[in-house]
Amino acid sequence: MRSVFGDPSVMLWMAAACIAFLGARTFVEYLRRLHYDGPVRLWRELLLGAAAIAVGVWAAMIIDISAQGLAFDIGYHPVKLFGSLLGVFVAVVLLMAWITFRPSGLQQLATMVLVTLLTLLLQVAVIWSVGAEPGLKWRVEPMVFALLVILTGFGVSGRMVMGARRGSSGDRGSRRLMAALVLGACLVAAQELVLTGSGLDRQVVSGYARMLPEVIVTLLAGAAVPIGLVLLLVDQRSQQRARAADRVRRKRRHSDSAIESMFSESLLAGAADPQQPPKP
Repeated sequence: MRSVFGDPSVMLWMAAACIAFLGARTFVEYLRRLHYDGPVRLWRELLLGAAAIAVGVWAAMIIDISAQGLAFDIGYHPVKLFGSLLGVFVAVVLLMAWITFRPSGLQQLATMVLVTLLTLLLQVAVIWSVGAEPGLKWRVEPMVFALLVILTGFGVSGRMVMGARRGSSGDRGSRRLMAALVLGACLVAAQELVLTGSGLDRQVVSGYARMLPEVIVTLLAGAAVPIGLVLLLVDQRSQQRARAADRVRRKRRHSDSAIESMFSESLLAGAADPQQPPKP
């Protein structure tokens, strides 16, 4: 998967950006549904939405690491790699349920900050799971900028999705697409800052023999995750069309029943007021 002589791969970087966008796009669609209908009844959408953003961030960082063209083979510690993903997923589920159950301004701000911290933590954990030696020396400045970029992404996209009323001009597919583009771009920019702050490219060797090979993890992140995100997005779209068709059928039945009721009332009124007999 790595380019010859350790050269960075533009194609892998573009794949990482596409995965980040897919995760953001799927997350935005599920967040809209939860915002309108609540998380209690839509527990399935709650789990899938949290999985979309967590897995998207996780896979995008793995692909971006492979795109760096490191001069040595790397491996991933399985417990650190998958344990961090599971922990962030559970936390995002709780936060999404909290923000969509009784949304308020202060609650949305607190959730946005916590999701930002979790996203940065997941990106750092993916790099931390790489067995790089002699050890990573993190720089503070890029991490602070990454935190601000992620906060901007979630703040802008969340406001675009949750600030629109259902059926209004702001509740449109083009607006949600723009929100996903903003969030995806911020996630990509943040992971580049995190990679810069980690100093991974300055390492000389890794504990590859004791960990999962990079090829296996990269194939999982670059093949299975995008397919799963696309299937989730298609499922959400199909459900949206089915709900729209069901609303049209309900309106049609209501209209038909109203017409039948008016016709029945006119017949009953005619039967109660018979025609007067002609005068002699």
